[in-house]
Parts: sequence; structure tokens; C-alpha cells
Amino acid sequence: MKKLFTFLTLFTATNIFATDRYVDPNLSSGNGTTLFTTITSAVAAAVGGDRIIVSSNTYNEPTLTINKSLKIIPQISGSVINLNADINIVGLSGMKLELIGINLGIYSISTSPISSGSNTNRAKVSIINCSTASIGFNNDYYELNLIKTNVTSDVNFRFGNIVSSSMLNCFLWDEDSIDVNGSIKNFIVGNSIGNNTFIYNDNYKFILANNTLKNLFISKWVLNSNLTNYIENNEFNSNCKLYFASVTLLAQCGADESCYFSSGAGNLIYNFKFVNNKFLGNILCARRNTSLVWPNAFGCLLYGSSYTAVTQEATYSTQATDTPNVYANGFFDWSYNGVGNLQGLNGSLVYTNIAGPSNDIDGGNPNHDYYDIDLTINDRGINGGPYSQLNYNPTSNPNNSKAFIFDLEMPTDLFPTQTVNIKAKGYHKN
Repeated sequence: MKKLFTFLTLFTATNIFATDRYVDPNLSSGNGTTLFTTITSAVAAAVGGDRIIVSSNTYNEPTLTINKSLKIIPQISGSVINLNADINIVGLSGMKLELIGINLGIYSISTSPISSGSNTNRAKVSIINCSTASIGFNNDYYELNLIKTNVTSDVNFRFGNIVSSSMLNCFLWDEDSIDVNGSIKNFIVGNSIGNNTFIYNDNYKFILANNTLKNLFISKWVLNSNLTNYIENNEFNSNCKLYFASVTLLAQCGADESCYFSSGAGNLIYNFKFVNNKFLGNILCARRNTSLVWPNAFGCLLYGSSYTAVTQEATYSTQATDTPNVYANGFFDWSYNGVGNLQGLNGSLVYTNIAGPSNDIDGGNPNHDYYDIDLTINDRGINGGPYSQLNYNPTSNPNNSKAFIFDLEMPTDLFPTQTVNIKAKGYHKN
């Protein structure tokens, strides 16, 4: 069998000319080259490719501005650096910055615009095993890799991978670029998102998988019907709201955020696979405008004996401006979500629904693409499928591995003489 392995990772190659610069506030003084008493002074002296190795302690410093490729890590793997300061990242093309084991408490990490960037040579910023108040990467040409990090408020980004982290709200914003081949995706997997998940990005397909969520807003998405956006194996908290609508339509909503999951002329949802998800309580559907009347009115697109719609008013729109392209052909696969029925889809939209059995074990889509990591049929919810949280949060790691693969793509069926393409994303702790 021929094998072609393309291994795309977040691992940072070692620069043989790099310098390790050590920070310890207990030093009587630094030497200005390799020993420092503050993180700020070490960063100022460093050149691209250096490591800033910081002793576990508390650092009260002004805003830390970083404009070069660095790796800032604790001196002892697994220990914590307490930094009482905001971090501002001034990106540049090809930048590689890693922040590992930093506790910012009430302080935040933000970015400044890149003066001359591109989507082929991004500023790559990996934030691993950190904690912070908020993440603000709402600028073009950054790649945010947020791994196993606790964010008490909001995460804002335009491109990247959000993995096994916790936050109140997650916002994926639009970027001034596009992936014409469909080989790139935004990746939001294995997280705990307490309130809103908002996707407003038509540049790249996305995978939203194995998260615990509440409200989901999708108001912009890639239009290429040859590509698929996956919403799979998530668990939605009780009283969640699901929205598929354009920003134009969202702007017409009332103060109660009473938009809708879907509807309109029948083509408002396309290029989605909404599969193997669990709902942990009621799904709320609310009216947008009580004056709207539709012969096939429905109070909620979701129906099931265990789920309750809080209003009966139909919610829909026939305005072309309410969707990126109301006449586009596409597909919407709602299946194995444990909800008995889905109503209100019509027109040229391709729609399938096969509700799974009440038992979540082996209750998901039996297609090989959704197999559990033990190669059995998909279990619904966060511990099922190829992105199971059992993989991202192992109960034990006897080998104490520092390498972590969080996205592996390869064919589910292999045949003789086939060329096998494998893509993987991962990171390496200090």
C-alpha cells in the first residue's frame, strides 16, 4: 500500500541559534543577556526564536507587548506563572509565539492589526494551559491555537483552533481571506462554552464538535456546497436557542433575542451536517414578529415529547436579504440527534432526518466518518465520535506524553494501491 503522510502540526521547530533567557524575581539583579528579574525585560532583550523560561512566581508588571517569535514557558513543566498584566501581541507574518502555563487572572490577551499579513503566512499564536479574563484575536491573519485554557469571559477570533478550553462566549468572526480549495477549517472542539457560540465567517468551513454549549448563532457560513460544515456530538444545555440567520435578520430581532432556528423560503440552511448531538433539556423557540402569518406555521423547528417550545408563533422570513444566498442549492442533514421530528424545511433544500434510539450508546450515525475512537458506532454526545472528549481529557497518561494530537484526518476505508493522505494537528508542551 502506498502511503503519503502529510503531518501538519503546531510543533515549533527548534532554532539552533536560539537563546534561553531565564526570569527569576528572587535574583538580586539580572545580567541583561540571559538572566532577568522581570518578564518584560527578558522579552525586550530577546530575539525571534528565543525561549523565555520563567520561574514559578507572581509578576506585577505593566502591559506586556510581544512583537517577535518567542516561547514563554514555566521553568518547571506543569507549574504556573502568575502575571498581573495584560498581554498585547503585535503580530507579523510568519510569527510563532507560544504562551504556556501563564495565569493572567483578571487580565487579558489581545492583538493589534498586522500591517502586511496574508492567510498563507499567518502570525501563529498558541496559548496552552493558561488562564485569562478574555481573548481578543479579532484581526486578520492571526492563527489562534487555544488549548486547555480557561477564559472567564469571551474568546474572539477569526481563524484557528479552539480545543479543550472553557469560556463564557465564543465568537468566530469574518476574515478578509478565502479558502478556494476547502482544505482549511476552523476547529472548535471539546470545549465548555457557557452561554453563546456565534459563527460569522464565510471564509472557511468549520467543525463544531464535542462541546458543551447553550445558545448557537450561525449568521454567516461558507457558501460552497461542495464543502460541509459539521455540528456534531455536542451537548446543548437546557433552555438553549438555535439560530441560523443572517446578520440582517438578527438585527431585526427584539430585545429578547427572539429570532429563530431556521425557516424562510426553505433555503435558509445549507451545507450543514447537524448530527449526533444531545439536548439536555428544553429547546426554546421564540417569535420575531407577531404580525407574520404563514399557512404552514410552526412554533419551533424541533419537536419531541421531551422538549418544549415556549411560544407558538411561526418564525420565518421570505426576504432574500435574510440569507447570504436564498437561492443556493445545498444540503442540511439533521440526523441521530435524539429529537423525534424536524419540521418546516421545503424547497430545493436536501434534507434527511433519521432520529436515533433513546439510548446514546451506539445511538449515533453509523457512517464510518463518525465512528468512536474505539472504532465502534458513534455514541451521541461529547464522548462519542472521532473528537471524543475521552481523547482530549484522558483520565490517566502513564507515559506522561508531552505531545498531543487533537485533529487527525485520514480515510475511513483503505484499499490496495491507494495513496493515503493523513493530516494532523497537535501541540507540544514544555
